[in-house]
Parts: sequence; structure tokens; C-alpha cells
Amino acid sequence: MMDRRTAMVWVLGLMLMWTAAADASSRSERYVGTAVDLKTGKLIYTEEHEAFYTNDVNVRSVITYRDVKKNIIGKKEITFTDNSPAAEFRREDYRYGNIEAAALVNGSVQLTTKADAASPAKEELLRIPQPFALDAGLNNLVRSQWDKLQKNEPVIFNLGVPSQLDYFEFRVVKDRSEVQNGKNTMVVRFESDHWFIRLFVEPVVVWYDTETRRAVRYEGISNIYDEKGKSYIVRVTFDKPGP
Repeated sequence: MMDRRTAMVWVLGLMLMWTAAADASSRSERYVGTAVDLKTGKLIYTEEHEAFYTNDVNVRSVITYRDVKKNIIGKKEITFTDNSPAAEFRREDYRYGNIEAAALVNGSVQLTTKADAASPAKEELLRIPQPFALDAGLNNLVRSQWDKLQKNEPVIFNLGVPSQLDYFEFRVVKDRSEVQNGKNTMVVRFESDHWFIRLFVEPVVVWYDTETRRAVRYEGISNIYDEKGKSYIVRVTFDKPGP
């Protein structure tokens, strides 16, 4: 029979093994995005990302937004499932009370928007045709279609947009290859799949590090709004490979 001292050592050993296993499969990392006005280069805000990984898969991220004085102005929480492009999220702007969110509900998508602190929240439950993406899940979409994009083949998908309580057909296409801060990148454009809309709406352009397949730079519409409720048009540069 095992004596008490031996039993305690045995249990401690198991605890250490479990801890080591947990450390091997779970980790987190931090990086910062700096957002400047795309035309003037003026600093608007920074994004402090904390990404949580399980078995090297990003399962959750928390983004803290700060203004030029380092005050926290908002937060976004994102949940990923199996590298899916359909990422659940909730973003709140603490200055104006604006909220946008998307959640998966029994095969449908519940989109939520709240214009400001004084406005009621509005929701819409939609069946979005596959393939579809939500918010930061766009990065997973690019990674899953990497080889196709490298061959200059467009990828068509539907994007859920909480602010409009609707979804729209988009496409992502390779624009070019480029060296950015000493790193080889694939530059892609996210744009409407309808030629007429493309005449009036500028695309979102993202630089992806070809080694990590993670974003290092972003140019386009922001999900942070100004005091008039209008989205900033920004360039976001990450201090290391980002989302």
C-alpha cells in the first residue's frame, strides 16, 4: 500500500504533468496596432490585442482601444471556432455607447447594433448563405484560401454587417506581392462583388506576411467611429504579425 508521503509526491507529479500539458497546448500573445488617418497620417487610436491560443489555434481575442491620450475608449471580444471565418464578436465604444455584435445561433447569425447610449439595441436573425464571414474571421478566410489567392483566383463570400443588420456579397482578390518592413507579403483587397458598387466604395486592403500568413498592415474603413458616428478611414500597422 502507498504511504501518505509517497501518495503526495505522486499527486504532485501528476499536477506538474497536467500543468506542463496545459502550458504546451495553451498560450497567449500580445501585439499592438497603430491606427492613423489614411490621408493625413495623424494618430487616431491604438489597438492592444491579446490573442489566446489552444494547440496553436487562435480561439479568442480581446482588443482594447485607446485614444491618443492612452485613455481606453472601447473594447472588442472575439471568439473563433476551428479557424472558421464566422467569428462571434462584441464591440463596444465607451465614449458614445455604440455596440456591434454577431453571434451564431443554431445555424443562423444574430446581428446586433446600438447607435449610441440613448438608442435601443436592434437585432436581426439571418440565414447567411455559405461561405460567409464575420468580423476578424476574414483573416481565417484568407488563410483557408491562401493557395487559391496566390493563383490570382478570386474568393467570393457573404459578409455579415451588424451596423446594417444584413449581409452583402464580397470577394477577396490578390492585388500584388510586396516587401513590407523587410517581410514578404501578399497584398489582398476585400471589395464588393458587384462592379457598380466598386465604382463608389473603396476596397479594404490588407498585407499578410507570407511566412506566418498573419496581417501586418490594414488600410480601409475602421469599426471605430468619430463623434459624428462616421467610421474613420485608417491605416493600421502592427508591431509584429497581427491577427
